[in-house]
Order: sequence, then C-alpha cells, then structure tokens
Amino acid sequence: MNVPAKTQGRGNHPDRIKGGFFLLMLILLLAAPVRTFAAQAVRITSCAFTSDTCLKVTAACSPDDLDANVCYLFAVDYGASSVAKNASPLKSARTAAGMTFTVNAGKSTMKKYLDKRFLIGIKDQNGAYKAVSSGMYISNPGKVADYSYKFPKALSKKGLQVNANMMEDALELNVQHSVLNIVLSDLIVRESEPDSANTLSFTYNGKKYRIYKHLIDYYDKQLTALHKNGTVVSAVLLLGYRKDLTWLIAPKGRKKGHAFYAWNMDDAKVRQTFSAMVSYLANRYAAKKASHGRIANWIFGNEVDIAVTWNYAGDVSLKQYIQNYASGFRLMYNTLAGVYSKTRAYISLSHLWNTRQTGCFTARETLEAFGDAIAQGGRIPWNIAYHPYSSPLTEPKFWENKNGQLTAALTSPVINMGNLNVLTTYVKKKYGSSTRIILSEAGFTSKNNGKSVQKAQSAAIAYGYLLAETDDMVDAFIVHRHVDNNGEKAQGLYLGLWSSTGSETADSRKMSWKVFKYMDTSVSEKYTKAALKVIGAKKWSNVIKGYSTGTYAKYQVKFGPIRRVKGYKKTASIAGRWRPYGAVAGFTKQKGVSTAVRDPSRNRSCQWGIAQVFSGLSFKKHDRFFTTVKVTGSQAPKVTIRIRFYSGKHILECSRTIPRDREVKLRVSLKKWDRKKKVTRICILLEPVKGGWNSGAAFTMNNTVRGR
Repeated sequence: MNVPAKTQGRGNHPDRIKGGFFLLMLILLLAAPVRTFAAQAVRITSCAFTSDTCLKVTAACSPDDLDANVCYLFAVDYGASSVAKNASPLKSARTAAGMTFTVNAGKSTMKKYLDKRFLIGIKDQNGAYKAVSSGMYISNPGKVADYSYKFPKALSKKGLQVNANMMEDALELNVQHSVLNIVLSDLIVRESEPDSANTLSFTYNGKKYRIYKHLIDYYDKQLTALHKNGTVVSAVLLLGYRKDLTWLIAPKGRKKGHAFYAWNMDDAKVRQTFSAMVSYLANRYAAKKASHGRIANWIFGNEVDIAVTWNYAGDVSLKQYIQNYASGFRLMYNTLAGVYSKTRAYISLSHLWNTRQTGCFTARETLEAFGDAIAQGGRIPWNIAYHPYSSPLTEPKFWENKNGQLTAALTSPVINMGNLNVLTTYVKKKYGSSTRIILSEAGFTSKNNGKSVQKAQSAAIAYGYLLAETDDMVDAFIVHRHVDNNGEKAQGLYLGLWSSTGSETADSRKMSWKVFKYMDTSVSEKYTKAALKVIGAKKWSNVIKGYSTGTYAKYQVKFGPIRRVKGYKKTASIAGRWRPYGAVAGFTKQKGVSTAVRDPSRNRSCQWGIAQVFSGLSFKKHDRFFTTVKVTGSQAPKVTIRIRFYSGKHILECSRTIPRDREVKLRVSLKKWDRKKKVTRICILLEPVKGGWNSGAAFTMNNTVRGR
C-alpha cells in the first residue's frame, strides 16, 4: 500500500518524532512494575555470635524486588530504623535470595554490639545508604560473656523478701530464695556533689559514672550473707523520682507522686546510663568468686501492668508502653548476659490477670504484647516474676474465692495461688517450658478487719508453698514480707512473719514463722498439719495434685536436747576459729575464750552469738559436744540458747533456757545423729526469753571440745 506524500511528510517531522518518543517512554514506565527501596524489602533471619570474636547475620530477600547488586550490613544505635548517609558498613554481600554477613573482630568489639541494632542497607541512585530491612538485635549475647558457670539452684522453692536487719533470722529460717529492690536512681551521685569517700567511680563505653558507696555496701552485706547460705537472689531494678534525674523518665511520665517510673528508652543518653548501671551491678554480683555476693535473677520493674503506680509512663497506649518497656528489657538482658551467660531476666506482673484498673493494663494483655514485641526484634529468653496475691488483699484464705474473682478459665479476672495452674498451663503451652516463673511476691495478712487471723496466714503460706513446689513451671515461692511494714499496715495488711513495733522493727514471731521454717523439711507434715483444718481438708493429697511427703523433705531436721553438766572431759579438740554471728558489735579471742558483745543498735529480736565453719568435723568417735558459756546483760533472768549443727542439707537443732550472769557447762549428744561424721557448721545463738538486752550485753564461750 502506498503512503500519501502529505501523511508521510508529517510523520517524518523531527520535532514530532522526539515528542512521540518521550510519550512512548512515559507509557512504558507507567505500565512497568516499579522497583522500590521498601524499608522491609530484606528480612534478617538471624543475628547471632558464632564465637566471642565472630558475628554472623543472615538475611533473605527477593532480588527482583531490590534494585541493587550489593547489600550492606550496618550496626546502628539501639532502636534506630535508618542508616546515616555517610555510615560505614560492617560487611557487604552480593544481593541474593539468601545472604550471609560475617564480622570478625576482638571480643571487646563484639561486646559493643550488644546494645546495637542491625540493619541491611543499599546505596540509592545518589550513592547514599538506605535501610531496606527491619531491625534485629543480637539473640545470644551470652556468647561473649565473661562468666558461664552453672546457674545456681536452691534445694527448695521456699523464699522470703528478707529484712536487711534480720539476716541471722533469715539464715535460721533457711531462706532459699530472696528478692532485693535496687532503685537505680538512688544509686546515681548528684552532679553537683564532689567526689568523696562515699562515691565510687567506674567507666563504661569511655564515659565516667559515679554511684554512692554506702548503698553498694548495703547491698554487699545482704548479698554476701545470702550467698553463704546458698540463697538464690532476684534483684528488682527500679526507677524512682528525683528532680535532677527526670530526664531518665519517659517524657509523659515526668510527674511526681508515683511509686516508680518507666525509663525513656528512646533517648540514647538514657539508654547508655541504664546500660552502664546494669553493667556495673552485673560485673559486681555475677563474678564467679562472688566476693560481694551474687544476683542470679534480674526483674525489670515492678508489676508493670499496674503502670499508674509501679512503672508510670504517663498517658500512653499499650503499644507505646510495651514498645518502650521491651526495648529496656532487651537492653537489660543483653547487658547482663554479656557478663554472665546464664543470667535470667523477668517481666513483673500483678495478680490482676484480666482485670484493668484506671491508668493500667491487665496482666494478660501486658504479657502477650511484651512477648510479641520481643519476638519482633529477635528472640531472647525471658521469664515471668508473678505476684499471686489474695483477692481481696485483706483475705488470706485464697482457696475460698470469697469475691468470685477466680475461675478455672483463661478469662479468669484474677490468677493467684487458688488457680495458679491456669497461668502455668497457659505459659507452658504458649511460650514453652523454658519460660520460667517465680512467684516473687506472695503476701498473706495475719489481721483482717482488726481481728487476728494468724492461723489463716500460716495456712495460706503452707498451702501456697506446697502448691508451688509441685508445679514444674515454678522455680520459687517468695513470701512478702519478713516483718510487718507500717505503710502496709495502714492498708490493713499485716504480711510479715514477725509483728513490728515500728516500720519493720521486729517485735515477736507469728505462728507463720515456725510453719515457714519447717515447711520444706523432713518435719513438714508436722508443722503444716494444722493448716488442713483451716483449709477444710483431711489430707494434703486431697487438695494438691501429686502431693508426696518426699517432695517437700528438702532438708533433714532432727531435734536434740542441751544438757547442763557439772563437768566434762576432753577427748578431742575443736578448732578455735570461732567468729561473731548476727547482731554483734565487738568480738575478742584470748587464751581460748571467745567474747561477743551485742550490738545495741539492733532490735531486741535479732539473734546473736558465735559460729564456726568446718571442712568436715567428725563426731563419730567423740560423739558429744561440750562448752562453757556465760551471758550478761539480759533484761530477763533467763535467756534462750540455741545450738545448731549443720551437715550439708542436714540440721540438728538444740535449745534450752539458761540463767544470766552465771557460768554454765553444757553438753549436746550427737550419738544418734546420722550425720555426725561430717559437721560443716556450728552456730551458738542467744535470744531473750522476755524483754531485751542492756547496753554492753556479752556472751563468753570457752573450753569448747569434743568428748565421749
């Protein structure tokens, strides 16, 4: 077909050909699929150390969706989601469906990655780096840890929030688990305060930090004593209100009047300060030799679902609240695990499982949102510190469910000891049995509406412990508290094993004290039997699935008398390495006579005396213990003397009253005790029968020997 000359000439006009070309290209571009620099084009599948000098990051993508031949690995600040234009990549890899980035460096460099977030980026058309992946954190920080010794395991699940002034009582109670509150804002030295004997300095990531020495000494004293007793300690890390430190608090929560506060984890300076404090504590209390004591479990905040009181962040959504909390939790765990590989970190939750108070969240929604948030940034192990308080708080008989808040369903408004299996079954099924639970606050009042209910308190403690010991998801049942507290008493809560004259100044033992002491021993049934009548059961197996006396006999306890004698003959010696024990202010040894002078600043209920540790002292051939003692300064004419012999988890307990101001010769027979071949500790302690102690009260002991 011939083309008309006029038409042909119009088609060949140069300007019209150029315009048509651009129009065609525009149509083609609009029709073609667009290659993007989407922030999620690459997915990091793992981010972990393969050794303490090697980091391996793997990633997946669809190369057709990524207009770049090379991808780069970046370490950015904690929480960051973008890469600086002039950033320096750690490694690069050719774009592929599966990519691996391997970083080799010294251990000190690897440790710096613990508080970093990892991103994959590419270069854009201008040569600037652009993030194309979601962020991921190190999932196994313990690989670069300085310590990796076996996680401490207590013999039983019995625990107590110990009063720092009642350490010797805690040791007699054989406390196996304890909780220590550490308010980090109290530790930080004010900037205006000069260095002094009361300030300690340390450097973290090149910056100097200062903390108060008297508080560290206070923690050292408690932790050292508890560690010697084999107690597993959990520390609760808290942030209080201090005018000069409000910058540490989440921006919307900087209002005075709340118990504790949420950290501002969006701020790099706050994160560095928090990490520095955690690192210092971890290095001090996770050291293998435990010369300052040991902390095994770390709890981030207190009852974080009750945000308005215990972890105040202001008016924020659950998503915002948990995002901030999870960031801090991960930073805490990575810092801790970078020191001790087997450290355990916990989220703290109240008993209000599906009950929401004003300004708060339910424990269940908090837990589930937290689990999701942690999973998104790379899975790390986490655990639960749960508070199974009674409902209402003023009713110790949790098994009666008087207000109907307990059900056997996951929708139960409250979960406490009355339906604990709802929680443990749910956690095991949803998060796995490796997610451990400690019942870090379990309190039961001994008064209800002004009326003494000590029998009910004792029953609640016994029943609660027996339930916890048979649940394989629970590691500890920690009673709150040691001595009644004034603030709690004002709310009608008398939660201590001791009554008090002031705020936590011990006055007298409650019925629950003896029940608590023996409920994890070979005489458990003897001391918990009375609880059955209170509960309304004939035997424990009727109310506790899997109950067996052997489950609770963690310690073997025997009782024996102390006899007064006119004289005795030595057939074997006992080393003279006696040391002061308990509330002692002064101690001397001279010519075989040991003298302990009582500390007048301690309350009258604090035991005191003399003790000695042995590698293995045998009473097999010389089966009698003899000593001569004298006690002065008692306000009553008689005092109680207690002598305890230890051999691992076996204890022989002996006691009697003796007159004050008189030298008395005493004998204890170990003949029938099956552990007499290897005694590892002897404690000889005093306590008042009535009244207290005068200033200068003293205890002398001499001629302490073995005989036949």
